[in-house]
Amino acid sequence: MADQDATTATDLVSYVNAILKENPTESPSLSVEDAAALVLSKAAAVLAVEGHNTDVEGLFKLLVKATGTTHVEALLKVVTANRNNAVLKLRVLADLFNGTPAAKSSLRFQVLLATIQFAGTTDNLALVMRYCFRSLEGTRGHDVRSYFDNIDALLVGASVDNLKTLYLTIADLLDTKQQDSQAALRFLEKYLYLVSAADAAKAKAVAVRASVLVIKSPIASFVAHVDLLHLPAVQALKGVDKVFELLEIFSSKTLTDYLAFEKSSAGVLKEHGIDSAAATANMRLLTLCAYPTGHDDISFDDIMAKLQVPEAQVETWVVQAITANLIQAKINQLGRSVVISRSLQRGFALSDWKDLHATLLRYKTNVGTLLDTIRQAQTATHKK
Repeated sequence: MADQDATTATDLVSYVNAILKENPTESPSLSVEDAAALVLSKAAAVLAVEGHNTDVEGLFKLLVKATGTTHVEALLKVVTANRNNAVLKLRVLADLFNGTPAAKSSLRFQVLLATIQFAGTTDNLALVMRYCFRSLEGTRGHDVRSYFDNIDALLVGASVDNLKTLYLTIADLLDTKQQDSQAALRFLEKYLYLVSAADAAKAKAVAVRASVLVIKSPIASFVAHVDLLHLPAVQALKGVDKVFELLEIFSSKTLTDYLAFEKSSAGVLKEHGIDSAAATANMRLLTLCAYPTGHDDISFDDIMAKLQVPEAQVETWVVQAITANLIQAKINQLGRSVVISRSLQRGFALSDWKDLHATLLRYKTNVGTLLDTIRQAQTATHKK
């Protein structure tokens, strides 16, 4: 064991000398800890050297293999001190993460957070996530969104507070660095899922931010099954912030409700940068989802009234809703009607439960009638 440690210590020193092109000096045999201290003292200089990426990465891998996680926190500070040689540093950070055992979940989280933050500041999000996921098999996709979709696999054992910190960090980076507000929304939703009713007030800013993102892109949000209304942090906005009322309209109400809100609370739209024309167009599409599905004909006249559009635009709006996967429908041009066979369920309010109850009662009655008919037929057969 002593010989192995001596060899490891020698290898660490040799790595440093080779990378920095320093002449080895004769000295008494170093322990692994002495060699590790030397590596740490030279780490900044080593990371600044270009053209020796493989050797630099090998040095820090050997250090972690020899000393475990003893020096990981110190290395994090050195590696993230500046943006120089960013790609190499991201590889080193990813090696530190993959070399930290899952049993040390707090430290593992600390490394992952530092790695993602550094990746964000150096515009290398996609690169670092690919490095961090090298230890996972079956990860699909090569873009930032696909890697972040799988990030929970790296967070086993993380505390709720740590998860919230990471989700919010990722949301910020996706929004500002990737300009992907829908991907950011998914992580804001994950954050809000972790907020208890007792802490709802503290999460107000995040709840408002997520709600506004849904309002700005309601079609994409609801197709992706984003549902914020039932979350405690969002419920806490009720009666406190008008954004809740607007989110409620986009979640379950119609164009008429939206136009009434816009008339009375136009300042809310302006405050949050919500485009009135886009919001109105989205509400026209979502209003089509409010129609009952089945085999009933919906007249053009009714759609014109609900969407507040001329007859010439009825088909256009229905086709847009079909294209957006909000509804499945057939247009009867001669009969001036539409049949909606399926629509996106934006929410499940009390009225929806009542409709479901009524439908189940009809099914129960129909099944009961069918069973009575079968029994009568069986009785008649036996009598013969």
